[in-house]
Amino acid sequence: MNENTSAELDQMLKRAAAKLPTLPAVATRVLELGEDPYAGSCELASTIAPDPALSARLLKAANSPLYAQRRAVDNLRQAISLLGFNTAITLALSFSLQPSDNGGCVDKRAYWHRSLTAAISARALAELSNAGDSGRFFLAALLQDIGMLVLEQTDPEEYARLLDAATSHGELARLEIDAFGFDHAHLGARLLEQWNLPHPICQAVETSHHFCLGKEESPQSLLEGCVALSAPLADYWLGRRSGEEEALLEFAHWAHQNLHIDARGFDAVMNRIAALLPEYARLFEVDLPDAQEAARLLAEARDLLMLRNLKALQEAREFKARNEFLEANNRELQRQSKTDPLTGLYNRRHLMEEAQSEFQAAQKEGWPLTVAFLDIDYFKRVNDTYGHEAGDVILRELALLLNQQLRYSDVMARYGGEEFVVLLLGTREVEAYGLMERLRKAVEASVFSYGDQEIKVTISSGLASMLDGAEDHFDTVEALLRAADRALYVAKREGRNRTVIYGKSN
Repeated sequence: MNENTSAELDQMLKRAAAKLPTLPAVATRVLELGEDPYAGSCELASTIAPDPALSARLLKAANSPLYAQRRAVDNLRQAISLLGFNTAITLALSFSLQPSDNGGCVDKRAYWHRSLTAAISARALAELSNAGDSGRFFLAALLQDIGMLVLEQTDPEEYARLLDAATSHGELARLEIDAFGFDHAHLGARLLEQWNLPHPICQAVETSHHFCLGKEESPQSLLEGCVALSAPLADYWLGRRSGEEEALLEFAHWAHQNLHIDARGFDAVMNRIAALLPEYARLFEVDLPDAQEAARLLAEARDLLMLRNLKALQEAREFKARNEFLEANNRELQRQSKTDPLTGLYNRRHLMEEAQSEFQAAQKEGWPLTVAFLDIDYFKRVNDTYGHEAGDVILRELALLLNQQLRYSDVMARYGGEEFVVLLLGTREVEAYGLMERLRKAVEASVFSYGDQEIKVTISSGLASMLDGAEDHFDTVEALLRAADRALYVAKREGRNRTVIYGKSN
């Protein structure tokens, strides 16, 4: 709200000062006691005792199922002690503020029913949230619409027009803002400040329209959140909310997002409200939904929420299934991007990524690293004699055989055609030579079948190693790979079916 609007509000309150509602003397004194840290039950009882109606109602409250006392309470001091100081103050103020039907454009009976039902809803939300003293929540929700009574007295004709035009509480607030520059929640908060009510209660009244106005900002406190949701819940229980199914689901979603109350917790809140409504109706001597009506509304709410939860569960399962399918698809695409489609080994691109990473680690830590280039001897002769399909079978079976013989830490890839590369991590050239010789002999002893044909092949390999501690032996991983490739060339030149170490053969 801008400064001009605030100044206009101050002037309006000043002009209407004589017409503003004032607290009864006993309520004013009760408020003062509430702010006095040294006040106790004796002072509160002395203040309330001269008001017979208020005293009787506090006794009635102390003996009601709302506070579950095990024995009858027959005097005011005992009632205040059993209720607790803060609860007694809240109830005393609530009884004192109950409006009388003195005419005007605001339907006082409907106003009070809605205010009291909102207060009950706020108490239930507070209890579920383990908020401690639920009296503050009850009182703030009870007072959230008191600004309507102020507007009724300050501009009765204009306000009567707004009340006739509004089809919902949220729309009334929007019409008030258009007409006055503020809504009754803001005006009510200013009034409560004049009455010296605690700031958290004033702030909760100020922000009480956040829900019905669809404001996106989250409540700044649990008190603000519970009060903002309490009035729409009251409309649900009093049957003044259209589209009840959508409304209830909206309430449950808002409670989850802003109050961290899940579906089970919201169901518990609705149960608690249903239990409190008849008791408060008897205590305040007003017509609220009775036990039978509350049970009907509660059953409808439970059915709606159950259906919604089942739908949400189904949607969650479908989402999970879709997500798992997409993740599986993604994993498969990632696998395909790394592997050779014929042999299932890593492809050349992934090999180079792994080789670069391992080369840098070996350089930094001084670890040994050996690279082996393998090639099938006379593979062109196999293709020419038995056909390319036979050649593909040989490549697949050979890849499987070699992979089975290698260690878990070794990385094998198809480099291209009939060439393969193996990264032997943490392996010195002597150990690598022994491993490659074992692979070579295993291939030489194997027979590969294609149809009724039995085919034997051999392999040649070339090794190149980074010497331990000699990081400058090869400047790049490409140089290391070229060295292994040259050693393979020497193995072929010297007759094939052999293993050659780079730099140790002519």
